[in-house]
Amino acid sequence: MSKSILDKMRKFLSKDAREQAEKKDKLRKILAKMRKKQKKLEEEREETNDPALQSELDKKIRILKEQRRKGVAHLESLHHGTNE
Repeated sequence: MSKSILDKMRKFLSKDAREQAEKKDKLRKILAKMRKKQKKLEEEREETNDPALQSELDKKIRILKEQRRKGVAHLESLHHGTNE
C-alpha cells in the first residue's frame, strides 16, 4: 500500500475521527426525536380550541424550532470540520 493510503486509513480509524462520527450520529438522532416531538405538538395545537393551550403549545414549538435550528447548524459545522 502506498503511504498516502496508509495515512488516510490511520486518519479514518483515529480515535478523534471515530468520536466525531459518533457525535454526529447522536446529534442526528436527537434532532430526529426533536422533529418528531415538534410534529406531535403541532398536531395537538391544530386539534385544540383552547386559546391558552394553543399559546402554550406555540411557545413549546418555537423553543423546539430554535433548538433544532441550532442543532442543525452545529451538525453542519461538525460536517465541515469547524468547531463553534
